[in-house]
Amino acid sequence: MHISQLVFSLTFAATAVTAGPVDRRAAFSLQNGKDAQALNQKFQSLTASSPCTDGEQACVQGQFAQCVGGTFQLTPCSAPLQCFALPLDNKPGTSTTCDTQADAEARIAATGAGALIRRAAFTLQNGLDAQALNKKFQGLTASSPCTDGEQACVQGQFAQCVGSTFQLTPCAAPLQCFALPLDNKPGTSTACDTQADALARIAGTGAPGGLVGGKRDIEARQTAPPACGSAAKRDLMPTTLLTKRIAQTDLGQVAQSWQDLCVASGGPRPAGNDPCLQLAGINGINSLLANADQCAQQDNADAMIDFAKLPGITNEQALIANAIAYRKHPRNALDINGVVPSTLFCEKAPRNAELQGIVNAQLAGVNPGLFGSPSAGVVAFGAPGTCPFGQTANVATCTCH
Repeated sequence: MHISQLVFSLTFAATAVTAGPVDRRAAFSLQNGKDAQALNQKFQSLTASSPCTDGEQACVQGQFAQCVGGTFQLTPCSAPLQCFALPLDNKPGTSTTCDTQADAEARIAATGAGALIRRAAFTLQNGLDAQALNKKFQGLTASSPCTDGEQACVQGQFAQCVGSTFQLTPCAAPLQCFALPLDNKPGTSTACDTQADALARIAGTGAPGGLVGGKRDIEARQTAPPACGSAAKRDLMPTTLLTKRIAQTDLGQVAQSWQDLCVASGGPRPAGNDPCLQLAGINGINSLLANADQCAQQDNADAMIDFAKLPGITNEQALIANAIAYRKHPRNALDINGVVPSTLFCEKAPRNAELQGIVNAQLAGVNPGLFGSPSAGVVAFGAPGTCPFGQTANVATCTCH
């Protein structure tokens, strides 16, 4: 079997087990969580040159790894996802797949096993040190005195002290600069990250109090407009750690349908960037996850249609129809503090005319008056991204026109 096909099959299998959470833990849940912890601990020491057994799955430096011919073949996860061992929900065992750290933390915690990995003696102190630095950073400006070589965060930007002056480098949106606890040794790092991931990493050390310690970080509460229904009126703290999710078990089938048509098309399949796999089991699935960029799904559908229109393609219309169906598919949604926000709509026009006016559906059970994700934050209906591109929100009726 071709390595890229094998990676897709594994991605398919890992996605297919992400069923919704159960109210009561099964007898095997705790052991699954402990097994996932042990694997994540093991993965921290692996490198691309580590010995492995054919067929073995692992995470190597945040990337999905499959052992072929005694060597790990690495497949990067789409940002901001990383590779983790996760406990299965509905039977004994674990899966190895790409996920957000916040969701991985929540899934292992839900088994009763605790943190993502078993905490080392220095872990809590790393979390406390990161909190202290983030609190210090809140008072810094570009003109604050500094020592050459010092790193900091200044007004959300990464800062390096050169000649006793902070030189600022903006983080790529939606990232911000944070002090983060190291995982495998004492200390902290200063880097760009999503707020949700920074919160999850500090919480995973056992340090209470969010980013800066002390009392819980307070952000502006988002309240859904009254017209969006009584179920949507509940206030939401965007910083709350994710604990549940609405996941779909058909994402593997969605990706497989594209792969089958693509393989039959006779189109080009360059090694390392095979569109039959890249647009299916890698970008295709990642773009349908709750934490994906709000335009990632449309971009992937555009890439599907671009491929369908290449010279020599034998099933252009079937591929285009598949791309349109993919674009309409809802994305996964994450439950934050008991409320599941709708997923944000893309705010740009598609490249291909076939996708004009085509948008992703929303899953049953999402809050119609609150939109967002861990990486984008949560906003009330009426904010940008709460209506499809080209439409305007009517807050009085909770509709888009």
